[in-house]
Amino acid sequence: MERIIVTIIVFLFLYLLYFFTVIRNKKKLEDIYKSGQASFIIKRYQLDVSKINKKVFAQTIALINSFIIAITFLITDFIANFILKFLIGFILLVPLILFSYHMIGIYYKKKEVKKTCMIIKK
Repeated sequence: MERIIVTIIVFLFLYLLYFFTVIRNKKKLEDIYKSGQASFIIKRYQLDVSKINKKVFAQTIALINSFIIAITFLITDFIANFILKFLIGFILLVPLILFSYHMIGIYYKKKEVKKTCMIIKK
């Protein structure tokens, strides 16, 4: 139970850190599409950035990144050996990042297609 509480605290801390440093900062929010995560998702899924709300997109990335790190922290917390913990953490991070960003890309691609269909119907 303690590990889950610590994981939730880590998640909230990371999300709030991202929220106050990126989402609330207008200059950094304007450059959100230039960040590594956003540019990967946009290029990989050929998203039209004019149809994406920057603030919502930044919050989605913040939530997903916080979730990835918190889950990795939770899983590696069960391992005592530091080197093994480091290796397992790295091995977990890559698939979690790819899977999560894939889900974000699919979500925004469907949302983009839905908006395009609504425009065509009008």
